[in-house]
Amino acid sequence: MTTATVIRPLAPSEEIFANSEVLVGYSIRVAGRLDLTALSAAFEAVVRARPILGARLESDGHGRHLLLESTGAPPEISVADGDPEELLTGARLDQRRALAALCVVRDGINAGVTLVTHHSIADAYHSLAVFAELWSCYTELTRGHLPDLPQHGFPKPVEDLLRERCVEKIDAPALPPRPVDVAQINSGPDDPDYLLPHTARCRLTRDQTAALVELGHREKTTINGLVSAAILLTEAELRGLPLAELSYTYSVDLRNRVRPPIGMTEGTNVLGFANFVPSPGATMIGLARGISDALRGGLDAGIVQQTPLHIPEIAAGPPPRALGIVLATNWGRVRRPEVPDALRIIDFRSIMLGKPDKTGRRLQQPSGTIIISTFDNRLSIEIHHPDETTAEQRSRVRLLAAHLSGSGTGAA
Repeated sequence: MTTATVIRPLAPSEEIFANSEVLVGYSIRVAGRLDLTALSAAFEAVVRARPILGARLESDGHGRHLLLESTGAPPEISVADGDPEELLTGARLDQRRALAALCVVRDGINAGVTLVTHHSIADAYHSLAVFAELWSCYTELTRGHLPDLPQHGFPKPVEDLLRERCVEKIDAPALPPRPVDVAQINSGPDDPDYLLPHTARCRLTRDQTAALVELGHREKTTINGLVSAAILLTEAELRGLPLAELSYTYSVDLRNRVRPPIGMTEGTNVLGFANFVPSPGATMIGLARGISDALRGGLDAGIVQQTPLHIPEIAAGPPPRALGIVLATNWGRVRRPEVPDALRIIDFRSIMLGKPDKTGRRLQQPSGTIIISTFDNRLSIEIHHPDETTAEQRSRVRLLAAHLSGSGTGAA
C-alpha cells in the first residue's frame, strides 16, 4: 500500500474507467508561431490551479483504485516532430504518475496540441472547460500578462453531487449497457502500452451543418436526434440487423438537468445515460423524433438523472450482448479557444484510448468509439477503431454521409 496522501477512493462512476486506464484527448490543429515556452507555462499554471490534473491513481490491492495527491513532478508535456494528425506521437501516458498530459506534434508551422485527461477524473464537458482555460492562459502569457487563475479543489463524483441534490435511485429501471467502449487489444503483457486507435471521420461542411440545423427546426427535433438516427440506420445496414434489434445508448450531461445546476468542473463525470430502442421500419425523421422525445420523457420523469446511481449493478452484471448495442457520445458545440493573432486554428479533433480490459467485461461494439461534436459550425462524427476494422470504417463513413445527405444536408 502506498504511503502517499490519499485524496479518496474512486467512486463507481470513476472506477469504471480506471482498470483499463481510459484516456480522452482534446486537440486543435494550429498553423503559425506556437510559443512552446508560453504553452508550457500555461499548462503548469492550469495544473497548479487544478490539482486533480496532477493527481494519480494506484490500485488498493482489492480491485479498486485510490486517488492520490501528486508526487510533485509536473504532468507530462511532450513535443515531437511528425504528422500533427498523429495526436499522441511521443507521449508517455501513465495513470500512476499523473492524470493529465499535454502533447504537441509539429510539422513546420503546423502543429497539433492535445490535452489528455484520464476519464476517471473528467468527462468531456469538464475537460473542454480546462482546454479553453489553457488557451486563455497561453494567450495572456504571449501578451506579457501573468494569468491569475482561481484555485480549485478536487472535483466530486457524480454520486455525491446527486445525493446533495436529493436525487434518488429509482427501483428496477431499464439499465443501459456499461458506457465504456474504446478501441483495444485483447491480450498482452500485464502492463502493456496503449494501442493508439485509428480514426475514421464523417465531417459536414458549414452549409451542410446549417442545413441539418434547419431540418431539425423544421421537423421539431434535435441535431443529436438526427445524427443518432443516421448512426442507427448505418449500423442496421452494416450489421445486417432489423432496426428493432438495435439498442442505442448515449451519455447525457446532467449539469443543467438538476437543481441547483452543477458547475462545469465541479464534478468528474457528471453524466447520465439515455437508452432508445427503434421501432421497426422507422424513417430517419421518425427515429430522430423518437430519440428526442424519449430523452425529453426520461428527463421529465427523472429517470436519466439517476442512472449513474446504477453503475455498480451495471458493472456487476453479465457482459452485454454487443451484436445490437450502439454507443455514441455527443460533445455538442465545442467553443473555439482564444488564441493570439500569431496562431490560426484549423480544426478540432478527439481521441479515446484504453489498455486491454483485464476483467474481460468491457463492451466492444463493432462500430468502434463514436464521438460527435460541432466545431467552427461543422458537425463531425469521429470513429476511433482498431486497425483491423479500417475497411469496415470506410463503409461506415460512406453510409453515414449518405444518410445525412438523404436527410437534405447534401453531405458528401
